[in-house]
Amino acid sequence: MSIKSLFRQLSKNSVCLFRSRVSGLQKNTFLRKSALLSSGSAAGHFFTLILSPILTRVYGPEDFATLGLFTSFLSVAGVAVTLQYETSIISASDQSEAVYLTLSAALLGIPTSLLAGCAMWFLIHNSLLGFGILPWYIPILLSFVMCFVGCFAVLRYWCLRDQSFHTVSRAVAEQTAARVIAQAGAGLLGFHDVGLIAGETLGRGVGLGRMFKSSWPEFHSHVTGFRWSECRRVLWKNRKFPLLSLPSSFIDALCIGLTVPLLIQQYGSKIGGSYALVWRVLALPSVLITLAVADTFHSQIAEMVRQAPGKVMSFFTRTSMTLLLAGIVPSAILYLWGRPLFVLAFGAQWGVAGTLAALVAPWYLGQLVVNPVSRTVLVLSGQETKLVWDVLCLVSLPVVFHIARERGLDVLGAVRLLSLVNTSLYFIYFLIVYRLIAKFHRSLIAPPLAGTVSEEVAG
Repeated sequence: MSIKSLFRQLSKNSVCLFRSRVSGLQKNTFLRKSALLSSGSAAGHFFTLILSPILTRVYGPEDFATLGLFTSFLSVAGVAVTLQYETSIISASDQSEAVYLTLSAALLGIPTSLLAGCAMWFLIHNSLLGFGILPWYIPILLSFVMCFVGCFAVLRYWCLRDQSFHTVSRAVAEQTAARVIAQAGAGLLGFHDVGLIAGETLGRGVGLGRMFKSSWPEFHSHVTGFRWSECRRVLWKNRKFPLLSLPSSFIDALCIGLTVPLLIQQYGSKIGGSYALVWRVLALPSVLITLAVADTFHSQIAEMVRQAPGKVMSFFTRTSMTLLLAGIVPSAILYLWGRPLFVLAFGAQWGVAGTLAALVAPWYLGQLVVNPVSRTVLVLSGQETKLVWDVLCLVSLPVVFHIARERGLDVLGAVRLLSLVNTSLYFIYFLIVYRLIAKFHRSLIAPPLAGTVSEEVAG
C-alpha cells in the first residue's frame, strides 16, 4: 500500500471515528440536558461579560462592597426562604406530592422574607459586621428580593422534575440579563451603590412569569381542591429537608456569605469590594457549568436511583472526572495570570481583585468539581454527614480570620490561608459523598438490605 493510499485510509477512519463520537454525544441524554440548561446561563451571562467592563468603570470598589454585603446576606437568607422544601420536589414519590411541596414551599416564602428584612434592619441599625454602611431602605428591597428568590427556586425545581429544561433555561437567561442591564443603566445615569442594588432587585423578579405559565396547568386542579391535611402530611414526610438540609445549607451559605463582611470589618470596604468582584466574575463560568450540571445531575441521579441503581457509582465517577477536566484549564489561567487579566478587563483600580482571584483559584476548582455531584446527598438521604461537614467549614472561617489577625497577616496572606483551608475541606467533602455512594452500592449487592435501602431512598 502506497503512502498516499495509507494516508487516505487513515483520514477516512478518523472522519468515521469523529462522526461516531459526535453521534454518541448527541445521543447522551445527560449532556443534552446540561447543554440546554447551560445555554440559558450562557445567554444571560453573555450580557454580564459584555457589560462588566462598564460596571467596573462606573462603579468603584466601595459600591461593590455595598452590593457585596447585600448579596452576602441574600445568599445566606435565601437558602432558608422556603426551608429547603424546594429541593425535595424532584425526589417526591408522585406528582401529587410534588405539587403540594411546591405550593407549600411558595407559601412559606412570605413570612421568611419578612423575617429576613427584619434581620437586615437589625444589622444595619446596630452597625454589625460592616452592615452599617447600607442605606435604611435596604431591608424593604431585601424582603421583595427574598420573595422573588423563593418563587424562582420552587418553580425551577418543579420544572426540573417535569423535565422542562427549556423553560428553566430561558427564565435563567432573562433573569441574569435583566439584572446586569438594569445595573449598567443605573450606573450610566449617575447612580452609585443604589443602582447596583436596585438592578439586583429588578433582575430577581424577571423570569418568574414564564415558569409559572408552564407550571399552572398542573397546579390548577390541586389549588382548587387544596387540603391542609394533605399539605401537613407531605411536609411531615419530607421533614428531613428543613431539619437537616436547611441547617446544612444555611451553614454552607454562611461560610461563603460571611467572608465579605469579615474582610470589610478587618481590611476595609475597598478590599471587600474587590473580593466581591472576584466571586462575581467567577460566577460566570461557575453558573454556566456548575449549576446546569448540578440540576441535570440531581434530576438524573434521582431517576437513576429509582430505576437503575446499579449505574449510580459509574455516573458519579464520570461526572466528577468531566468536571475536573473542564475546570483545570480556567483555574490554571486564573492562578497564573489573574492580576493582568483583571486589569485588562476591568481597569487598573481592580489589580488587587486580580491578585485575590489568583489566590482563590484552587478553592474555585474544588467548588466546580464537588458542588454539582454533592446533590447525591439529597437523593441518598445523607444530610447528616453533610451537616457535620458544614459545621466544620463554619468553624474554620473565624479561625482563619483569628489567625490572620493574631499573626498580623495582610489581606493576601489571609485570603491565601482561606483558600488553602477551603480547598482541603472540599476534598474531604468529595470523599464523604464517594463513601455515601459506595455504601449505597454495597447495599444493592447484599440481598437482605437491598429492598430496605431502595424503599428508604424512594421515600
